[in-house]
Amino acid sequence: MKGVTGLLIAVGLGVVGAFINMAYLSHKSSELEMVDFIAIAENVKINVGDKFNDTHFMKVSIPKLNVGNLDTVAVHWQDRNTIIGEPATKSYSPNELLLQKQIRTPPEMDIKKLLVADERVLWIPVDTRTFVPQLVNAGDSVSFLLPKGGAFPTPADGADANGGGGTEPVGPFRILALGNRLGSLDVLRASGVMPSQENVMAVAVKITDGNFDAKANRIIEALRQSNFQQVQVLLHPSPEVAKPKS
Repeated sequence: MKGVTGLLIAVGLGVVGAFINMAYLSHKSSELEMVDFIAIAENVKINVGDKFNDTHFMKVSIPKLNVGNLDTVAVHWQDRNTIIGEPATKSYSPNELLLQKQIRTPPEMDIKKLLVADERVLWIPVDTRTFVPQLVNAGDSVSFLLPKGGAFPTPADGADANGGGGTEPVGPFRILALGNRLGSLDVLRASGVMPSQENVMAVAVKITDGNFDAKANRIIEALRQSNFQQVQVLLHPSPEVAKPKS
């Protein structure tokens, strides 16, 4: 009986040992397994707009156990052919890893693809003396400052620029484009295109049964009465900004 018990214990210990050995080998295997990423090669300096070629890159191998979120944010070595010929959207130094979010191409110049079914594009003349266009991008939300009394007064009226009644923000509107720019300034420049007509902002407005919503009507009427005088822009916070505590 004691012999049988001893045999069972020995078998049990053997099974446990096998599992421990497998776990150890699996751990060592993951340490030895490498994941390859793209980095800028030694002695290579890349400027904004330079087109990537194969000589710009070197392979950086990292143990899989230590990769972490690089697996999803960095560009894998096996995918290098997909970025050869693409323009750099930033300057790179030797040994710098390429990140997915940096490998972007300019959006197609088709503003209609940015709309949903109940939206239309409205172009607004904006006063670039009152904001910095380079700090504003497609996708941002803005409001426009309009006179409370209606249309903007003209210089011939001899009236105050605020019309004597003050101003009010009308919005928000989602920016579709700023001049010819449908994305960030860096991406546009990287494509070899220079920004232009940034004093005209394209925004999305809602339409129902052929009629504009109230805020779109408000700005359309003010622009019409002022012969499309340029308006001042108010930039809204990004959605990631936390609301102030009450």
